[in-house]
Order: sequence, then C-alpha cells, then structure tokens
Amino acid sequence: MSFQTLPKGSALYIEAKDPYSINTADNTFDYKGATLTPPGNIYPSYDLAAGRTWPIQHAERLIPTFRRVTEHNRGPLTLDINRIEQSTRMANGTLRKYFIADKLNVSVSWDMLPSFRNETVDGGWAAEDLKNFYESADGKLPFKIKINPTVFNPILITDSTMPLSDDYTYNVMFTSADFTVVKRGLQTYWNVTIALEQV
Repeated sequence: MSFQTLPKGSALYIEAKDPYSINTADNTFDYKGATLTPPGNIYPSYDLAAGRTWPIQHAERLIPTFRRVTEHNRGPLTLDINRIEQSTRMANGTLRKYFIADKLNVSVSWDMLPSFRNETVDGGWAAEDLKNFYESADGKLPFKIKINPTVFNPILITDSTMPLSDDYTYNVMFTSADFTVVKRGLQTYWNVTIALEQV
C-alpha cells in the first residue's frame, strides 16, 4: 500500500505538537514512553521530489505546527455559524437587531479509522493522534485549526503567507470528542467524532 497525495489536501488541520510522529529512519515512534514500531505498513520517507508533502519532518514533532488530519473514511465536515445577536421590536413594530459576532461550530466524524497514520490512506493524523491531542494539556485550551473547504491548492490556506490563510484559520476549543473501538486486528479501528467551537 502507498499513500495518496490528495490534490486538495485535507479538510482539517490542527496546530499542535506531534508526539506520535513516526521516525522514517527506523520506522519507530514514541508511544507513551516506549519506542515501538507501528503495526502495518512502513511509513515512507519524506520525499518532496515525488510530490509527497504530507509528512512533517520527524525532527519537528515537538514544535507546534499545523498537522494534517486524515481524510481516511471521513464523514461530512459540518460548519455551523452561530450568530450572536440581540433582537428587539420597536414601538412601531419594526424589528431591530444588534449584531455581536458570528462564531463557528465544527463537527466531523470518521468511521473505521486506524489507530496510527501508517495505515491511513494519506498519512495524516489517525485515531490515536486525535485522542492523544484531546487528552493532552493543549487539547484542554484554545488552539488553532485551518479548514480547507475550497477547490484551490491547499498551500493557499495552509501557508501563513498566502492570501486565503487568515480566512480559514480559527481559534477553537473542544466541546466533545467520542472514541469508540469498533474492531481489533492488525491495528485497532475506531469510530471518532469531534465537535469544536470557536472561542
């Protein structure tokens, strides 16, 4: 199996450290203090010449960077706008509204998501990455995400120097996260649902 380079990138990116980053030199990673080899496919080396720009360099695992979340069996990405406003009827019956802010609510789910990225179709964050981030100290605080709902080259959104970057970057917090073990085999497969709310 080989990973696929998706022309439109992933729909969701999370700014975070990457403690489960796989070292392509020996195909190992640090899992809760133990150095292990993830079961399944070998995670290939970073190969920019071949157009594979999805892995983050292993050396950068402890630097907060936008991490791709996998498209593997992803369900719909729901973007709900919560408009915060006050509305009042005037004495003459006219409706008047005082707009305060629009806040984004994001929800997304994955079915049969592998535990580790070496078994996803695109090498993006898998179930254990999401679960670890949710349970970490950083997952309890506000963090940044990038949403990529466009048909344009993802670099226009993911690169902070590009024109669409600010338009699709949000500060959010988790409102819920559910991790359900569905199947155990070579790896454990999960159904994952997360909900995020703009701060």
